[in-house]
Amino acid sequence: LFQLSFELPAGLEVESLSGPALHHWAELSEADARIIVLHLNGKTIGTQSFSLALSGPSNAAVGDWQIPRFEIREADRQSGELVVHPATGIRLRTVSRQNVSESDPRTMGGQVQGALAFRLLQRDWNLVLGIEQLDPWITGQVLHDVTLREGQTRSTLMAGFQIQNASIRTLQIALPISDEDEIKTVRASGETVSDFVRTSPDSNIWEVQFKRRVLGDIQFRIEYERRGERQNETEQINAASFPQARQLAYYVAVRAGGRLELQHDILADGWQPADWSTVPTAIRHAEHGNTPVFTFRAATPSTSLGIRVKRHSLADALKLRVAEALLTTVLSPNGDQLTAVEATIEVIQRSNLSVGLPAGGQLLSVFVNDESVNSIRLGGNANAWQFTILPGIDDRTAKVRFAYSVPGDQLEQLKLASPQLNVPLENILWNVVAPIGYELTDDDGNLELVQQSNQTSYDLDSYLSKVSGKREIQAQQAEQLLEQANQLLQAGEQTKARWALNNVANQYALDAASNEDARVQLENLQTQQAIVGLNTRRQRLFLDNNSDGTAIDNQQLLQAAADNPILQADELNFRPQQLSQLLGGNTSEDNAVLQRIAARLVQHQRATQPAPQAILISLPEEGTVYTFSRSVQVAENEPLELDLSFGLKSRIQYWRSAAVGVLLLGLMFLLAASSVRFATAPKQPAT
Repeated sequence: LFQLSFELPAGLEVESLSGPALHHWAELSEADARIIVLHLNGKTIGTQSFSLALSGPSNAAVGDWQIPRFEIREADRQSGELVVHPATGIRLRTVSRQNVSESDPRTMGGQVQGALAFRLLQRDWNLVLGIEQLDPWITGQVLHDVTLREGQTRSTLMAGFQIQNASIRTLQIALPISDEDEIKTVRASGETVSDFVRTSPDSNIWEVQFKRRVLGDIQFRIEYERRGERQNETEQINAASFPQARQLAYYVAVRAGGRLELQHDILADGWQPADWSTVPTAIRHAEHGNTPVFTFRAATPSTSLGIRVKRHSLADALKLRVAEALLTTVLSPNGDQLTAVEATIEVIQRSNLSVGLPAGGQLLSVFVNDESVNSIRLGGNANAWQFTILPGIDDRTAKVRFAYSVPGDQLEQLKLASPQLNVPLENILWNVVAPIGYELTDDDGNLELVQQSNQTSYDLDSYLSKVSGKREIQAQQAEQLLEQANQLLQAGEQTKARWALNNVANQYALDAASNEDARVQLENLQTQQAIVGLNTRRQRLFLDNNSDGTAIDNQQLLQAAADNPILQADELNFRPQQLSQLLGGNTSEDNAVLQRIAARLVQHQRATQPAPQAILISLPEEGTVYTFSRSVQVAENEPLELDLSFGLKSRIQYWRSAAVGVLLLGLMFLLAASSVRFATAPKQPAT
């Protein structure tokens, strides 16, 4: 052959035509038909392949469509394969077919959903397909996240939708808002979101407009908020609706701001409580991963959901907290009480501790970190004292010990009350030492009896041994503290080293020479700190006055100020070897003047009299010890109470006394009866 030809179907145009044996092609008109002629390279024989692409407008009308036939006029016999790929939103079905058999489209490369495949059996095949245009099928998941704050309600809709069958350009949403101020805060965001507009000025229907026609999975979020007070401290939550959605899973999460407590009303039809973990992950982690206060599932609710909001006042921040407390009360036979309290206090910030003693109580001594401190008595009718709590060397805890006495009248019915502290307590133990010969017969109160033990006799030798042991322990602790202070000085921990030296110097637990050594080291440390502080302030003053360049240029002082870590990085700690480096840029006269000023400042500070050294009271723990316990006491300025009853161990029980009385009465009756019989007996005549 030298050429091939075929009739061009109506409505189609040749887009491309190629093949190895093709030289060129031309179009001819025969009657009403358009003929495409393929001119070959020459006399051609054998198997040849051609690629032909025809294109044309689609049929806008929905109905039956006859497939355009392609037929080579020179062919005596023709067969082939036909695959029809529908566009999104179009469904195909076979209406009629002739010399055509249906086949699996996957075997012919028809991977598009809804594709049809056929085998062409004869040259005169005919195929009619029915075209049905589908509406978009929209399903979605929405999380309506509501955050309630004081004077503000913020709502966020995190939506994830899936569009099937046909693409869409807009999506309608009915928002449950009508206030103009609230409408002004509405905004939408998302990768495919172009705009978010209201359909009409008086309508609550909004449209999410996308940048292009979308199909498949899309995500977006809508936010709006309302400001102002709530009516009757109740927030009404209404669910949004999506009119175009065929299936919708709608979740509502309610969160609370600070100091707000939430409670929901009785759930109406359409509202169901749900677990936060059941919310789909895609919308659950869109913004918040933490668990809200309430989670609900809304299934076409008929009414709104009422949330009652209760506001709590701001609680005072705790500066002190008693982590452990041990109370020891020694009782006398006449009911007098001597109580010592040892507490470990966690110090968040330097603060004052108020101690209210029971009625008639007298404060004997107060120690903080084994040092005597000054205390003041608060005004009013309450027997309350106040003193300052400073943390120990660890900057976190403080050891507090104080003792007081309370007069009493009897042990048969004794009421014990603990001191009233203005901070909460934890891990409370209260040891009550009963006098020798007395035992506890009944107990009540807000502590639980957990243990009972006996103490040996307490005499002069026991007292001297106990006091001597305490002094030895204090001396060992003071030696360790003095050694630790030197290590802290070399490490540059100025504040901790100063505290350690001051503690050793004020306790007088060591010999006179060691105490004087600690006092001298403390004075030298304070002098060095004062010199460094004055010099740093001098450098700052020089830099402030030299900002415009009018002051005398001193390169050494400028370099020293630039190298001063206290001035540049607020690094207050320094080692003694760094003192000369910190004073760089000064002359000898400058250092001498700083030395004299610092010495005057330290001398003035040291002239202040410390608190008088109180006597460390040793309690005479002799007799039976009853231990009471309680885990926590949250109420501040509320005492712990014990109602105790004591009795003599050697007392005669009631039934024994009654038995002895009955026996004595019986003996008296027998003696009386014997006397009567003897008096009435007849006398015998004398012989």
